[in-house]
Amino acid sequence: MNKIESICIFGDSTAWGAWDMRKGGWVNRLWFHVAKRDEDYVEIYNLSISGGTTETILARFESEAKIRNADAIIFQTGSNDAAYKNTPGNYLVSPEKFRANLEEIIKKVKKITKNIIFMDLKNCDESKTMPVAWIDIYYTNKNIRKYSEIMEKVCQQNNIFFLNVGLLENKDFDDGLHPNTSGHEKIFIKVKDFLASKKWI
Repeated sequence: MNKIESICIFGDSTAWGAWDMRKGGWVNRLWFHVAKRDEDYVEIYNLSISGGTTETILARFESEAKIRNADAIIFQTGSNDAAYKNTPGNYLVSPEKFRANLEEIIKKVKKITKNIIFMDLKNCDESKTMPVAWIDIYYTNKNIRKYSEIMEKVCQQNNIFFLNVGLLENKDFDDGLHPNTSGHEKIFIKVKDFLASKKWI
């Protein structure tokens, strides 16, 4: 495998960095980690947006990855897709559409690079997400896990890396949904170790 020189990350507000007020999130922590090197430097591009779903990723990732000559692409998604408005079952993105979106993303990303990772978040603090404080949208651990399982299965079927971030503790969340400094540090360590095991960094 040729040396990875450019990694693009597409995701939601967690990948964007909310709310790690110390180092700006797990992606920024990854950049700090590789930026300390000289000969083994890897460019890290955080292309995540608040409220991101598989729909928003599909709408823009191809052009943004190509213009940055991405050697590898990481997708962190699913939590917002799994949320619902007003009544249970009124998902922002239905399970069927979520699966179809993942298949379409994989189809398109394989034309850009073979170095692909999908990653999830497994849980939230439901005491603060039913609904969240800033909008009438509900997040449940059951739905988040359901969508994570869909993602893992699609990755297995398409021979794509799936990174299981694992469970965060309630104390690792800032507002019930977004990780705080300790939460982002835990995610960063998981990602860093996984990328190192694949010799991406």
